[in-house]
Amino acid sequence: MFGVLTPCRHRLGDELADRWRAHLCGLCLALRDGHGQAARLTTNTDAVMISILTEAQYGGAATTTRAGRCPLRSLRTATVVTATDPGIRLAAGASLALAAAKADDVRAEQRLGLAPHSPMRSATARVIGSRLHAAASNAPVLDVERILHTLHRQPEIECTATSLGEITDPSGQACAEVFAATADASGVPDNRADLAAIGYDFGTIAHLLDAVDDYHADALDGAYNPLRATGTEVTAALAECRDRRDRITERYSRLRLDDDRLLRAVFLDGLRHAIARRMHARTRWPATRPPDFPDSWPYPPPFPPNRRFRDRLGPFLWTGCTGRACCADHWNHCSDKFTDPCCNDDCGDCCDCCDCDCT
Repeated sequence: MFGVLTPCRHRLGDELADRWRAHLCGLCLALRDGHGQAARLTTNTDAVMISILTEAQYGGAATTTRAGRCPLRSLRTATVVTATDPGIRLAAGASLALAAAKADDVRAEQRLGLAPHSPMRSATARVIGSRLHAAASNAPVLDVERILHTLHRQPEIECTATSLGEITDPSGQACAEVFAATADASGVPDNRADLAAIGYDFGTIAHLLDAVDDYHADALDGAYNPLRATGTEVTAALAECRDRRDRITERYSRLRLDDDRLLRAVFLDGLRHAIARRMHARTRWPATRPPDFPDSWPYPPPFPPNRRFRDRLGPFLWTGCTGRACCADHWNHCSDKFTDPCCNDDCGDCCDCCDCDCT
């Protein structure tokens, strides 16, 4: 789908990591067996999550088989989810449908002038897109034509829309269809409404994060970026992502699920990590002093906001070990506050270091 989720093996642990690999390799092999080697290139982590979401709803473990050696597994064999599993079939259909939509989007951007002119890119997208459309049309459970029709409106909307919500709406609707289809595939219709809402928020987050990632590159290339087009700051887009993530978490608690340990680690934790990573990488101090920022503090601070612990450690040790924290106003790198010296301008008879009359 979008490749937003990037689960970490060290966070998953051995058991969940093996289950994750079973779904990932199962999807890749299902695409190969059903649509040829080239179709494996559409494999992505978000589609794998769709397979995991389906499994978590119908209860019990997915059907598995033993796969042969693969260079991406260091030429080792592995246990993988079979291509006939409903979650894998749905994930494969979603991968192909959204890859086809991406190819259509590339052609439309070239036609409408939303991206730099590139005849080679347009021709490649036309050839690949036709093959992906043919492959995606056979996807079970999923209404591929409806999804493609929804996403086909994206370039025209970008030409006329003035609000960010209008621009991200097709992505949200497409993901809502995919998420809701997992309830049908697993036979749990009670989850359909909540999953559709979760999918809409996820699709919107994915679109916004993609715009954040491409913010500066699009400016250099002269390509369309929804944030620049609507005058939306990166910080505002990330705040919107956090709000939608909170709504996803709330609705997730209402779903009927069996064993959701892997789903929670991949989806909820993965979504939180994806947003936090961009917060740390992109957030910077505003150009003007915020109203709630103390007037007595220097502005802007000599460090980015929302620093990680490891980014605070070096400055903290430098300030403490050199004695600056005792003798001068300084930034407290634990609290990010500008503080007075620890000695309060009174070093006793030792050396009168804070009020020296030497010349």
